Amino acid sequence: MSGRVRGWVAVICCAGCAGWAGCGAEKPASAPLPATKFAVAPPVEPASAAVARAATPEVAPPPPVATVPRLAVSPGASTLEPGDPGVQFRATWTPEGADAAWRDVTAASRWSVEPRTVATIDAGGYLTPLASGKATVVARHDGASVRAEVIVESGGDSAARGWDFGQDIVPILTRAGCNVGGCHGRADGQNGFHLSLFGYDPAGDFQAVARDGGSRRVSRFDPEASLIVLKATGQTPHAGGPRIQMNTPEYATLVGWIAAGAPERAGKSHGALARLDLEPAAARLIEPGPVQMRVLATYADGHVRDVTRMAIYRVLDDGSAKIDGRGTAALSRRAEADLVVRYQSKVVSARLATLINPDLKYDFKARKHANFIDDELFKRLEALKVPPSPAAPDAVFLRRVALDLTGETPNPERVREYLADKDPEKRVKLVDKLLASRDFHRFWLLKFGDLLQISTRRLGNGSSYYMMWLEKRLNEDAPWDQVVRSLLTAVGEPETRDGGAANYAFDGADPKVAAELTAQRFLGLRIRCAQCHDHPFDVWTQDDYFGMAALFAKASATANMSGRRIVKINDAGMVEHPRTHQAAEAKLLGGAAVRTSKGEDPRKALAEWITRPENPFFARATVNWVWAQMFGKGIVDPPDDLSRSNPAVHPELLDALARHFVAHHFDLRDLIRTIATSEAYALSSATVPGNERDTRFFSHQWPRPLTSHQIVDALAQATDVENRFQNRPRGTRALDIVDPATPSAILDVFGRCSRDVGCASVATPQLSLRQSLLLIGGDVVQNKVAHPRGYLANLLALDPQPEEIVENLYLRTLCRPPTPEETSRWSAELKQAGSLSDAAEDLFWALLNSREFTFNH
Repeated sequence: MSGRVRGWVAVICCAGCAGWAGCGAEKPASAPLPATKFAVAPPVEPASAAVARAATPEVAPPPPVATVPRLAVSPGASTLEPGDPGVQFRATWTPEGADAAWRDVTAASRWSVEPRTVATIDAGGYLTPLASGKATVVARHDGASVRAEVIVESGGDSAARGWDFGQDIVPILTRAGCNVGGCHGRADGQNGFHLSLFGYDPAGDFQAVARDGGSRRVSRFDPEASLIVLKATGQTPHAGGPRIQMNTPEYATLVGWIAAGAPERAGKSHGALARLDLEPAAARLIEPGPVQMRVLATYADGHVRDVTRMAIYRVLDDGSAKIDGRGTAALSRRAEADLVVRYQSKVVSARLATLINPDLKYDFKARKHANFIDDELFKRLEALKVPPSPAAPDAVFLRRVALDLTGETPNPERVREYLADKDPEKRVKLVDKLLASRDFHRFWLLKFGDLLQISTRRLGNGSSYYMMWLEKRLNEDAPWDQVVRSLLTAVGEPETRDGGAANYAFDGADPKVAAELTAQRFLGLRIRCAQCHDHPFDVWTQDDYFGMAALFAKASATANMSGRRIVKINDAGMVEHPRTHQAAEAKLLGGAAVRTSKGEDPRKALAEWITRPENPFFARATVNWVWAQMFGKGIVDPPDDLSRSNPAVHPELLDALARHFVAHHFDLRDLIRTIATSEAYALSSATVPGNERDTRFFSHQWPRPLTSHQIVDALAQATDVENRFQNRPRGTRALDIVDPATPSAILDVFGRCSRDVGCASVATPQLSLRQSLLLIGGDVVQNKVAHPRGYLANLLALDPQPEEIVENLYLRTLCRPPTPEETSRWSAELKQAGSLSDAAEDLFWALLNSREFTFNH
């Protein structure tokens, strides 16, 4: 290797990639799941809007012909019942002529309330009740004023209210951080005081606070001297420091509860928390700035309580937004950001956004739309004023779709043929040709093998029969719902030709593991946290978790008398619930109980529910996973986390894909074709002014490293030097190494999933120093480049012109012809080189180490 190589690498990575992006040196546990129908339906008013209106009716909107009011306040009218902590008011300012965009002026307004004996209101618009009566709230801003009415029923009188420890006290402990994992919510508690994590077990927490230790933590005779009060306020030594400030509503509620006898329940109760709503659920702002949120809790009896100051908040992108404990959010730049709000067992989210490029001049109507994907995506980009990149050049598209559908790069002959083709439908025809190839099935078999974690190390000899069964189903284009039903209900011997699907039961022989794997793989739900406590970031309870696990309890995966493994139904199978120490009742996630007769498999009810067209998770999880394979990230990302705290960046597009998938009978090939033939998929990875910072909206393709199998095969194909795999015949491709138990150092270095534990949803390896050293400093690439029977040696034997060398090496590596500038530069280098062979090796080596070669763009 000549001394020029290091400099050539830097030049190739810039000049060789000219114009290419990336170059540069919770719901109630007993409630049924929403029955989402994937069909076109008229718009339906969001539930949150109905709840807010019913509980806190707003000032009647102006007639359609009138001008939008400049200053508005919400709620327009409200009633506080005994025990309600207060009301958070919001003030918004809409410029004349604006229709959807507005500015939140809650903090910038001047607030007052009359009479002051009924309630007080702070500078942030939060009203605290003092006494029974009717009050008028006035908000003033920029010369305008708006009034709102408030009725307070028995405000400030703790004797007039009912008490419910779970609804009144647990939220205070949660907000103060008393029941988090680092404090009293840890498994063994803290200093002898144990609370359930995030308050998932109110009954147990009541016992710990009010009864344990001879009720030493509460003093009914002197409530303010109660140990829990003194500790929480820092009046007595407390390792956690002060958690509740004195003379606050939280302090008054805690002391009032103790004064009332520290009951678990007393007087009127509104029942369990039924729903949580957020106002606004979506906000389109004129410009970056603050937004005051309102959090509304609806209880079993229909009562709505403002819990804005009791909720827990976080933002998913702290580079774009922030939010404080009072529910005041703020966009720090022109962007879109998701807020996640948790109150007790419920989780909701809201989306804040501004126009990204308010002065953008772009004709969205001129963009070609290939299918509904483009309709949804471009509509969203237009609404946010984010310009899409142009379509990728033919050579780039050819390489991209070949890698995504078959895992291999096109050879030079195919590149030349495709570039010379003038057929306007050639991209669609290319997709169809790739989908019909054997390599399509082989490459996607690898993906599904990762999804299902099929390996010899996990399943022994059964893994080969498992892969044979799965490959047959893919070759037959079996609908995905049928494949999943077969996996979930299979019985028999997994180490036989007809028993491959039964290996799924051995993969999760423990019912709890089976429940976790099934929920994550097929529903995109991570329920593992709910094994020990209610899920802190989703709606799943501990009862949901063990109800799901109990569905697998009767599937016995054991060895028979002759040592052969077998899956059969065992009526005695059960899962013990850790809280009740009784057999957990089998039930669907968040749904009804499943009762079976003797010899009946409860997994059949689960399989039927999962694959039902109206299941709100199955279709979404599948299309999101497939989308991630094609774009490097999901519409929900990570793709296997469709929790309430991880909203889709484009819910309309996700729903449209799910409806299409259901309407086409869960046809995976059709789904992949629909995505691959969309204009959205064909967008260039090169950014344009206005979408340079976009990593969220899919306005351009995102360059991603080749997978381990892709890059190993690409190196062999470019150099005409085959890879060698232990105990495999010569000529075996990496694509054919479907079992990670087959030794291969290079596949491991480039991030092959071992399948011992869960694989990443997208097989995109993390870049590492080991990879760089292997490519640049190791002999893997160099040996292939300088191989005496490799491509370059055979090419130089033909005595080609320097221009021919440059063209052929570019086609072999980057799957495109060199630009005129690249041809001129490298031809000159070759002509003046002391050794043509060394110089050609340097160029070849540099191209194989370039970002354009090692990335799919």
